[in-house]
Amino acid sequence: KGIGVASVGIASTQLLMACATPAPAPAAAPDATGAGSAPAATDVVLRVQVAPGGQSTMPIAMSQRYQDESGVTVEIEEVIYNEIETKTQTGFISNTNPDLLYGHHRWLFINFLRGIYMELDDFFAADPLPDLDDIYPSVLAGNMLDGKNFSIPGVVHPGGNIALNFNKTMLEEKGLPLPEAGWTFQDWDDLVRAAADPDNGIFGLGFEGMNSFHYYSNISRSFGDPGSRDGWVMNEDGTALLYDQPLHGEVAAWYVGLLNDKVAPRKADYIEESSANIFIAGMTATQASNVGQVAAFITQIDNRFEVDAVPLPIGNDGRRGTCYSGNQHMIDAKSANPEQAYELLKHFSSIEAGVMMVVDGRIPPNAHKAVWLNDDVNAVNPIYRVMDGVLTAGIEPFPMPKNTRFSEANTVFLNEIDLIWEGDVTWDEHAPVVVQRVNEVLNLDRP
Repeated sequence: KGIGVASVGIASTQLLMACATPAPAPAAAPDATGAGSAPAATDVVLRVQVAPGGQSTMPIAMSQRYQDESGVTVEIEEVIYNEIETKTQTGFISNTNPDLLYGHHRWLFINFLRGIYMELDDFFAADPLPDLDDIYPSVLAGNMLDGKNFSIPGVVHPGGNIALNFNKTMLEEKGLPLPEAGWTFQDWDDLVRAAADPDNGIFGLGFEGMNSFHYYSNISRSFGDPGSRDGWVMNEDGTALLYDQPLHGEVAAWYVGLLNDKVAPRKADYIEESSANIFIAGMTATQASNVGQVAAFITQIDNRFEVDAVPLPIGNDGRRGTCYSGNQHMIDAKSANPEQAYELLKHFSSIEAGVMMVVDGRIPPNAHKAVWLNDDVNAVNPIYRVMDGVLTAGIEPFPMPKNTRFSEANTVFLNEIDLIWEGDVTWDEHAPVVVQRVNEVLNLDRP
């Protein structure tokens, strides 16, 4: 059913208890919840929800350390990533959720409103996260709802399309300039049109995504004046879709033009339903992606051609489009051991944990500036140091409806905007339909 349970550090689908003799219990964390004295550490078992693969590397290692230090037994429960949202919600109803939960912006806020995640502000006040001043403020703010904290940052993305990967070998062979930091969208457009060769199946650019709110926003927020928010796909309070506004028509004209001219691929051109696989195959000159994908591309391409990356170009009027999205760790609101769970969260939140995520897990780092500047981290993926400037300047928030019904609204948006990208309808005729159908979801009450 997509769940594997293992004691810390053991790859197994069976429940195994740690064999080592537990260490003496440390002093209890501040009782910020008023729940009374914590049970003796040797009686405490913490269950931790993780996604398989690289995302589990840091939680497993830090859980092992906490177990060794505290005597608290930690059990790792792997859940297939795409099943976490549903399993967390059903687990809350059945009272079977782990103590520590994993999430993404897509379902973060709605689960908090449903009472699934524990509010952490009392913990933060009594016992702040380690090196709190080193965490990018816009990331902390981007994880809050109604001024309340209920998570710690895990994976951080300044934008789903924020890194511009390019096939250096192809561009040099064609005698074309290599992308540089500070390029504009017009520079990029000129390059990809020169690089594309439709007759031979060579594309100029691809996107990690252009149909979900957060991926699309990374691009649309690059259009318009630097001080404006005209590129936001929703209004600031998340109560209305703005997709029928002129700026989004400008975005559509630009992208549909590239699609019609075979400079960018449509779904029929994808390899195994992925535009990224076209880039890996050496048939796309540039590919916009999240920052973690840069290192993945290097591994997947395996020296078949030379690849490099720079930040996504800025808009022609000087605006840099960003869109925060990422993963988080939360305490289950029904946890019987919130103090111990918070102690483990602090381990997950550390600078060391962030370095481990990249160096050992090969995933993007957490929200610590020191991690994005770390030499070992940048030896894996040098774009992290470059992206520190983007994060330090502050990244724009995830496009979350006020009623937090992101998954519902995004599904409608995705299906409708794809009709425009695939050439089935025009933006002029369909943008009002997109707005009407998405707003039907945005007008629903909060859970």
